[in-house]
Amino acid sequence: MNKFSLVSRSVVIGVLGVILALSPGIGVGNVFAHDDEEHEKPIVGGAGKREGLSHSPFRNKRDHEINWQEWGDEAFDRAVAEDKLVLLDLTAVWCHWCHVMDETSYSDPEIIDMLNRDFIAIRIDTDRRPDLQARYLSGGWPSTDILVPSGEMVFGATYLRPEQLKSTLRQYQQLYKEHKPEILKRANAMQEEMKAAWASSNAPKGDIDPAILPRAVSMLKGNFDPDNGGWGAAPKFFEHDSLSFAFLMHHRTQDDELKDIALTTLRKQLGIFDPVWGGFYRYAVDAAWTTPHYEKMLDTQARAIQNYLDAYQLTGDRRYRAAVEGIIGYVDRFLINPGRGGFFSSQDADVGSHDPHAKFVDGEEYYPLGEKERLAIGIPHVDLSVLTHWNGLMAESYLKAYQVLGNTRARDFALKTLDMLYVTRYRQGEGMAHYVAHGKPQQFGLLVDQVPFARALVEAYVVTADRSYLQKAEMIVADMHALLEDKNNGGFFDAALDPHARGMLLRPEKPMIENVRAAILLSELYYFTENEMYKEGAERTLQYVLGNPSQYPPALGALAVDRYLNYPLHIVIVGAKSEQTTQSLWHESLRVYAPGKAVMLLDPSKDKLAVGEVTFPKLANPAAYVCTDLLCSKPIEEPAELRESLERFLSATAS
Repeated sequence: MNKFSLVSRSVVIGVLGVILALSPGIGVGNVFAHDDEEHEKPIVGGAGKREGLSHSPFRNKRDHEINWQEWGDEAFDRAVAEDKLVLLDLTAVWCHWCHVMDETSYSDPEIIDMLNRDFIAIRIDTDRRPDLQARYLSGGWPSTDILVPSGEMVFGATYLRPEQLKSTLRQYQQLYKEHKPEILKRANAMQEEMKAAWASSNAPKGDIDPAILPRAVSMLKGNFDPDNGGWGAAPKFFEHDSLSFAFLMHHRTQDDELKDIALTTLRKQLGIFDPVWGGFYRYAVDAAWTTPHYEKMLDTQARAIQNYLDAYQLTGDRRYRAAVEGIIGYVDRFLINPGRGGFFSSQDADVGSHDPHAKFVDGEEYYPLGEKERLAIGIPHVDLSVLTHWNGLMAESYLKAYQVLGNTRARDFALKTLDMLYVTRYRQGEGMAHYVAHGKPQQFGLLVDQVPFARALVEAYVVTADRSYLQKAEMIVADMHALLEDKNNGGFFDAALDPHARGMLLRPEKPMIENVRAAILLSELYYFTENEMYKEGAERTLQYVLGNPSQYPPALGALAVDRYLNYPLHIVIVGAKSEQTTQSLWHESLRVYAPGKAVMLLDPSKDKLAVGEVTFPKLANPAAYVCTDLLCSKPIEEPAELRESLERFLSATAS
């Protein structure tokens, strides 16, 4: 079972309230009857193994015979004109149980006939439509929903076996036939309620309280699994933000328990690292990180790079460096477009999952094999989608790998990717597009893209001192404020209001995790620009987030509060960029371990020698300055002295 909570339960039951009142024999439990099934958990042993798929050289994959439609006006206009319910399949390219459902339920001849004759069938790639995922995902992937012709959901489940799906389709078709006026009346009322929600102005505002930090530390310690690392029981997912928070607070307080928590988790997580090709699998089915779920996701690799870089900088232990290099080696081999730039989004857990004529070999048989044996079978499918949000994450991680490890190839490819995506996907006033299809950018202005891509541009400024990267980030954030900010309540919507949207796209969503990350981005822009507008934006966003404290991960919220309240260490290098001493001071500053630090290079020939109210002198030789919010160190002219001078300065200012 994946970690996503049920989406849209209240809306589904709202529509179903009409049906349930009129049909006593149907209970609410039917709606989510399969949400508790561990549909993504590998099945091992016995006749039930992958429903026999992995051992059969013959395939009966026929899901392509269904007349799948794309989400859009054409499909819904047809549903209205033909007065048919909509079967919505939210699938994912990498999703094992989506493949199983294609092999079984969607290859069943009777289901194919039913869907083609009696329903409008819409298939959505969930990675390409995060706005639809936020509103229609029913517990996990695949998500199997039934909608009325106008797009409101009346049923949601995950994986359904053939007989379950047949029964559900028949049941809801009959209910719609018998109670259509009542159902459509309620659906129309829901449309008006969703539109009105955009103008709501009653959200509570939370206090940006520094006590949030020790409370989050207490929760981090209290929920830690000391035997296996990580938090909670099986299945075990990566908790990247919890690790980042543990490293930050250890650095600040020297609390060795936090250090041990982070390092224990990182060591245990290596149990689901691919020893042959590198890279991490998506999650562990068991609590001890020994049984992977075998798909590999770009965002997982990106966030893991940053965690293991922290560990390597803190300890110097080469195991953590090897993990970073293993991830980058995997990504470089399988998930990049070397010529144009760009990172691909995922690699399947299974071989043959997208070819109706290929033998299906599941991950638990395939990935334990060595290089030669794997290649003899084939390579699991790679989704060539270049998704803006995950590309932002990975570009940032590659740039951090350059800072810590000196990997110039990673730096150059990250910059190539950012340059290419900005040129091809950014439109002023619309923001960044999410992906490209048929040669055209799609889905402009989604919050999930603007935040990580702008953050990567800030990191590009740090490693290049090219101010145009910072200016591009500011343009994206300006569009984000104009298009997505909730002017009444604070925070950002996930997408701009489209009054002509279909179904539950009319419902406003302000995703908490993306809003927390937006607050962090705005705080960082303030520290690099000293523009109070960003500080004020971070404050409004955090007040919204903290007014809804149960809806975001505590460690991530604490990171945002810390970023807002605590001025980060600044290392400012003043000198001609072309001079070797300037370069040495700059590179040494980038390598310094100080979580959350801001590094800036000011070249007297083109930059104003000031950060906020602090003006730096133009000396005969290049120099670095270590600054807090109150004062700066004396000029440091020798790169070899930077770390020692930094420690002396921080020690003096702390006392």
